[in-house]
Amino acid sequence: MDKQLEQLAQFVATANTVEGLTRPLLALLQRITGLESTYLTAIDETAGVQHILIAHNAGALQLPEDLTVPWQDTLCKRALESMQFVTEDVAGCWGDSDAARELGLKSYISVPVMNQDGSIFGTLCGASSHNVALAGMAHLPELLQLCADLIAHQLNRENQAKLTAERATEAEQQLNRVSLFAKVSELCMAGQSLSLTISQTAEYMLQSGFCSQAIAFDLVDDELVAVSPQQQHWQEVVQALRSELSAETRRRTLIPIEISEQKQQQFSEFLQAGHSTLLIKVFAEYTPAALIFVQVSPSTAARAENKALLSAISNSLSLLASRLADHKALTMLNQQLEYQAQHDTLTALPNRRYLFDELARQLARAGRQQLSFFILFIDLDGFKAINDSYGHETGDEFLREFATRIRKAMRSGDFAARHGGDEFVMLCQFSAGSPADLQAELLVKRIRAATSGNFVLTTTTLDYQGPSLGVVQWQPGDTTDGDKLLSQADAAMYQDKQLRRKKRQA
Repeated sequence: MDKQLEQLAQFVATANTVEGLTRPLLALLQRITGLESTYLTAIDETAGVQHILIAHNAGALQLPEDLTVPWQDTLCKRALESMQFVTEDVAGCWGDSDAARELGLKSYISVPVMNQDGSIFGTLCGASSHNVALAGMAHLPELLQLCADLIAHQLNRENQAKLTAERATEAEQQLNRVSLFAKVSELCMAGQSLSLTISQTAEYMLQSGFCSQAIAFDLVDDELVAVSPQQQHWQEVVQALRSELSAETRRRTLIPIEISEQKQQQFSEFLQAGHSTLLIKVFAEYTPAALIFVQVSPSTAARAENKALLSAISNSLSLLASRLADHKALTMLNQQLEYQAQHDTLTALPNRRYLFDELARQLARAGRQQLSFFILFIDLDGFKAINDSYGHETGDEFLREFATRIRKAMRSGDFAARHGGDEFVMLCQFSAGSPADLQAELLVKRIRAATSGNFVLTTTTLDYQGPSLGVVQWQPGDTTDGDKLLSQADAAMYQDKQLRRKKRQA
């Protein structure tokens, strides 16, 4: 055991990475135990899988690295649950494991490798397709646990080193966001136009001496459009360079471009010889929205703090682009919600709420301008019978088609709404110079003709005899109570309904 501990100490002293420590540990475990394969795994409980990260194979059993298996079926899970980490009889202990049966595993060892927070990272394992006398190895459990602890310690060291480096980089970026970034941030905070803001950003970058070229472009349907008309000749240059980028680099915010000698000669009048070329991309959410072509001196491009500054500029502009896109989307959403609140979902006509708002507006306008208008109340005779005979889907389709016919019959200035159920209301303009009674009669005839006759629906064709119609004229000085006006039109409609019923009975 002392010799083994001495070897472990050497491994720990010389290892700089998890892999550099784990591979000799696996080889040592294989020699000590005689198992055919020793390996380190990682467990993804969320995905329900276990991966073999590093493996040492020295026998007939070959477990490949990068092998992924379902976590529920693994011996590791069974060993963790039963706290039995060493067995010479896999079939006797865990005969329900399909994976173990397919691989022909007979001897097995496993110990968990823990993260610093106490969660499980993975397992340190060994397996053979033949029986290995493990019970006689008195110190095997302690050795396994020690190896697992050493790997866990190295994992923690690497994670801590990575976290420290990230924090240092972030601090460096924060310290070097100087006056240029402050100006860009101020622009982005107050910006109401992405095109104007990226153009001003490019100007600031040039004025600061940070770069030798800075040209702003909008991306419209993946086509470059120079923000400044005076710089449209740059579109050919940037498009030629951009076409060489891979799909992967197009998703990045800061893209260095290696310009070939042929391209350098082709665009020598634009490109500064010996300078580094970058594209700063601006995203609205995940969609490219703009681009700034930048050329900087090699020394400037190589400095990490300046790369961080360019990335910060891209991020600030992207935040502006996303904010403007969100504002546009919110405006559209509000418009949609307002539309939905004011329109009937079935027929897409204005609803009862919208009707009363529009009636109030027309009353106010007509009162100011001393105008007159008609209120036409429409009731669909026989609609209940349509629903009862053909079903509600056909009834709904009939209502949609009825609404379509009303729209087609409307004239300039007319308004139509679904009052509710099988009732509709129209507000129609009065034309001066023609008797009101004649206009009302012609209005009724026009709407009745438009809404009568054959309705060709999906499952049937209806010969509809038309609705009952009631029309009243509003004149200056009449009541401005919308409910009363609709009641008057409703009463006129009811009179029409009675007359139509008597005609049918005669």
